[in-house]
Amino acid sequence: MQRLKRYRWSLIVMLIHFLILGWFMAVLPADVKIPIHWNINNEIDGWAGKTNILLFNLGMSIGLFLILYLMPLYSPWYRKYATRNEAIIPSITFVLLLFLALINVYSLWLAYSGILPRIQFILILIGLLFIFLGNLLPKTPRNFFIGIKTPWTLANDEVWRRTHRLGGKVFVLSGLIMIFKGFAFTQNHMFQQLSGAVAFLILMFPLLYSLIIYREKK
Repeated sequence: MQRLKRYRWSLIVMLIHFLILGWFMAVLPADVKIPIHWNINNEIDGWAGKTNILLFNLGMSIGLFLILYLMPLYSPWYRKYATRNEAIIPSITFVLLLFLALINVYSLWLAYSGILPRIQFILILIGLLFIFLGNLLPKTPRNFFIGIKTPWTLANDEVWRRTHRLGGKVFVLSGLIMIFKGFAFTQNHMFQQLSGAVAFLILMFPLLYSLIIYREKK
């Protein structure tokens, strides 16, 4: 019970998420189409019905919470760095569940209102998620589930630490680019694709960096 208290904010987010989800399920028509996917140009190109959305979001939220909360039972890495994990995993759980809920509520609101705002909120939410994760990544100990997992980071604590220290900055920078894309009042496909490609390449750099510093150590 004491350990569960560390996850109280995650549980509160899940409860609020499920209440809002229940309200939308009650007011939306039976044949409603809810957006679930945006393409590279930030255009909605995937839809789902009410039942699928309900089952998916309930399953995703509960499953994600259980995977992270029960890590001490199945992860030797968690037990190896128990003190650090107990300090950081509740925060990561909260951030992931919060943004999962926000993205879901935004999709439901689009289906309910039928309004497509000029500001691209989905990109802003993803950008904010990257920024929050970027601040948590450098504090994450070596493990198989969370972080920048390459053969080189998993092989060495120093490579893991240095890669995630860089990765945190990279995630924040990519998040800022995504937020800028979300606020950019332009539908120019070249701009959207170029800025998205830049954000993606920035995110990929820590993978190469982990190999470079691993080879340096060797």
